[in-house]
Amino acid sequence: MRSIKLILAGVLLFGPLAACSGADDGNVVVASEQMISITTTRLGDPTEQAQAHCAKYGKQAVSRGGVPMGDPAYKIMWGFDCVAPGTK
Repeated sequence: MRSIKLILAGVLLFGPLAACSGADDGNVVVASEQMISITTTRLGDPTEQAQAHCAKYGKQAVSRGGVPMGDPAYKIMWGFDCVAPGTK
């Protein structure tokens, strides 16, 4: 009985923290050979995901910034262009 109470107490105390600390891989909204749009939580960074996408076409990702979504802004939509290496 004591172990059940400890488990329940742990879930109640640390469960909300686990929801906030998970990795945010980003969700692809739209992607093509020329660009990719990705949404993340406000602490996420989709640069590696965009670089991997553009690399499939022999290009590199150039960030065009992020736009906050909602109020408060919990999500950010990021835009990346896929450009030939050496161009911006």
